Amino acid sequence: MLMAFWETQRLTREINALEKQAMLKQIELSHYQKYASVLGGSSIMTLGNIAGLSAELLPRASMFAQYSDQVSSMSAMQNLQAMKFMGRVPYTGNPMVQYQMEMSAFRSFKEQSMKALKQQEAQVMNEKEKEIQLELNDIEQRLKMKRARLQSCKDLASREAEQDAPRFGY
Repeated sequence: MLMAFWETQRLTREINALEKQAMLKQIELSHYQKYASVLGGSSIMTLGNIAGLSAELLPRASMFAQYSDQVSSMSAMQNLQAMKFMGRVPYTGNPMVQYQMEMSAFRSFKEQSMKALKQQEAQVMNEKEKEIQLELNDIEQRLKMKRARLQSCKDLASREAEQDAPRFGY
């Protein structure tokens, strides 16, 4: 009888630990999903966009914001220079209009490059989300098995306690 009670206590502790792991994985998953939604949002990532992210993902998001801004700016500048070289940016004679045309083309190229970079980062986040979800599924499967084992131990302990109880009367 005592073994069944000890087993019940051990399984209860293991279930509590697994439930805590599941809760932490669920929180981690929600953090990655929030970051992925920020990536899918506005075209340029700013500190305002990423300020609400978890402490775990904030460094990655801020580094990505800096990196994507620099890379997309360089890409846009290269594309603009290539268009100028090929004669696809017409010369207007008016410096202000010329500047506005070039800046419009630059912003367009930068936005396209930023979009591609954000899609790549979102793909990485989706893979991480899948990995976390698999871990969460594994934890939930182990929880299910431990809960079933706990119930059988409780039933056994109950039967043993009933059998070992003193009987008075006849």
